[in-house]
Amino acid sequence: MTRSRSLRSFPLLAVLAVFALALSGCGGEEGASSSAPPDTTASPNTITLSEAQRQEVGVETTTVTKQPVTTTLQLPARVRPSADQEAFATALISGRVERLHVSPGDEVQRGDVLAEVAAPDFSQMVADLRQARDELDRQRRLDERGVAVEKNLRAAERQWQAARQRLRSIGVRAERIERVATGDEDLSTLPLEAPLSGVVLDRMTVLGAPVAQGDKLYHIADLQPIRVVASVFERSLDQVRTGQSVTVTTPMANRRYEGTLDRITPQVDDESRAASARVVLDNADGALRPGMYATVRVRRTGSPRAALPADVLLTDASGAYVLVREGERTFRRVYVDADASADGDVPVPSLAPGTEVVSGGAYQIVSALNQRQ
Repeated sequence: MTRSRSLRSFPLLAVLAVFALALSGCGGEEGASSSAPPDTTASPNTITLSEAQRQEVGVETTTVTKQPVTTTLQLPARVRPSADQEAFATALISGRVERLHVSPGDEVQRGDVLAEVAAPDFSQMVADLRQARDELDRQRRLDERGVAVEKNLRAAERQWQAARQRLRSIGVRAERIERVATGDEDLSTLPLEAPLSGVVLDRMTVLGAPVAQGDKLYHIADLQPIRVVASVFERSLDQVRTGQSVTVTTPMANRRYEGTLDRITPQVDDESRAASARVVLDNADGALRPGMYATVRVRRTGSPRAALPADVLLTDASGAYVLVREGERTFRRVYVDADASADGDVPVPSLAPGTEVVSGGAYQIVSALNQRQ
């Protein structure tokens, strides 16, 4: 009973150590040599593997080379229509929504009637227009017979022009005004027309709702082509310029768009501390929709520098690092100022060209290195 309690209270790590020593002893001198532990006298970032460990890991290496490096800068972006390709259909008179003809998602052409607004003031404007036209026609007939009074004819012309202008100021087209004035078209409600061709993005009213002068009832945008606007933060402004090739991606799977930076604003936003960079893309299929998030990747090729493939970089809480080979079985962890998430080659200015870096088997070496700490 006393021996049993003693074993249970013996630390687990000590038991495992005794077990490991027993196993190594069974193999004789040859077994002890082949499974010798790594050297523990080196610095915390250096490890020397046993020959058996080196063979088991199957270490592969690559070499730091001096070459022109194409770096990729990732910029957050949003999809937005161009400023001259979107507009609001606005009520220019107070009244009530009498009819709604389109909904969000509908395609419209410039001049299409989106809604109709009933307004007492509008009915009076139409009545004044017809009265002014009748008076002008009467004065012209008198003038043709040579019995018109000049000042009456001029007054009729001014009244006609004023009546027309009142309707033009609230969005009624000139050709429609002419038809209404002559009685060829009845106009009991004010037609709200599409200011441009495009897609209805939003409707901000409902049937029967009161509207005031200046209220926005519809938001319309032409989505072909479309802009992707990226934020370029202060620290990256020296890396971008107009004409650079970019790749645009969105959360949609397997969609990539190639383009160029079309324009960079000269001003940095006070709050975001970023300037805006614009990319104009073809959007014939309508897949890019206003408000979508996107990522703009800017590619830039610089002068020759010491570089490595990004996929050989490792990371931990302290940053990115590589395993430099310093001997047949000795490796050292070296931290570098590089982006491990980049694509392709990345500059590693702190490493000299020709430095041999582990590209295969690194995780096993790191595991052994970390177990010593």
